[in-house]
Amino acid sequence: MGRSTLWASAALGVALTAASAGGAFAGSQSGDFPPNAVPGKCYEKVLIPPSYESYNEEIIDRPSRVETRVVPAVYGEELRQVLVREERVEYITLPATYRTVTETVILKAASVRTETVPATYETITERVLVREAHYEWRRGVPKDQRPTDPNHYKVLATGEVLCLVEVPAEYSTVTRQILRSPERTVQIQVPAETQVVTRQVIDQDARVEKRVIPAEYRSVRVRVVITQERVETFTIPATYKTVTKQRMVSDTSFQWREIVCADKASYSAPPPPPPRPPTGGGYGRDCYDSCSGPAAPAYAPTGGPRPYSDDGDRQVRVTPQLVRDMQSALGLRGYYAGPRDGVLNARTQAALSRFQNDRRLAGGVTSETLLALGVGQP
Repeated sequence: MGRSTLWASAALGVALTAASAGGAFAGSQSGDFPPNAVPGKCYEKVLIPPSYESYNEEIIDRPSRVETRVVPAVYGEELRQVLVREERVEYITLPATYRTVTETVILKAASVRTETVPATYETITERVLVREAHYEWRRGVPKDQRPTDPNHYKVLATGEVLCLVEVPAEYSTVTRQILRSPERTVQIQVPAETQVVTRQVIDQDARVEKRVIPAEYRSVRVRVVITQERVETFTIPATYKTVTKQRMVSDTSFQWREIVCADKASYSAPPPPPPRPPTGGGYGRDCYDSCSGPAAPAYAPTGGPRPYSDDGDRQVRVTPQLVRDMQSALGLRGYYAGPRDGVLNARTQAALSRFQNDRRLAGGVTSETLLALGVGQP
């Protein structure tokens, strides 16, 4: 017998029961019955699967993190003045200083003396005429001494010739002194007698002087720190990626729909409804309220997460999307701070173990754990 036939039979039984009750069903709102059912018509309770829509969601691919790095110190060289000897004060005795002075010293003052200047004579030599020139008669005067004047010769009776010969004058050399200047008295200015004397005189007396001796430095090259070693803390912003997800638009539901009834003559009184299954039996529970037959059909949703069953420790199939959902749920609860990368690595497993220990759950990825995290099963 097909599903439609079962549903039609159940609907027909409900309709006949309602008719025999004198129309009391029309106003009753108790139980799971078609609302506003019309006698003589058949209804089928149809499972409406959940509907989903795809949407893009920007999720954190790598969360922001704070990192530190050590920036090494930068060194350089500079020229510095290094103190060799500190500044000090010394008291110095300065000896007296001398200078050479040249001066003229008067040994004897100037005076006036009277002196007699004797007469001065001059010795002259002169020729003095002793005998003037004259003529004499001489015998035998040579021819060249004969006077030319014919009157100057004569012949004696003896026959001698006498010539009148000129006898030159006779002179004598006489030396004598003549007075040049007579004796006189003169006053003579006697100049002072002086002497040039060179001597040392004190230019500055001896003294004690305070002297500040400046500090002594020398230039050296030293290695200096230009920038100190430092630790830099910087924040690496989170990176995001866009993933396509599905979200439920409408949940799984049941609706009563009118169907074409089969021949009423072939139906007898509707059989009593089967007993209800225990609460929490999953989908198909409401079918036992209206469906006839030994067993009600169980319908599974065509898509989306399935509800949780009673076997809470059942291991589920792990997918990357399930791991990402668990990582997000663990992160919201403070157990996980890593990336939502869908990898069930040691970090994710450690966070999951801490969560399960705090809630005393079984280990592994179980339905009970997913229920506690609020994550749907794949």
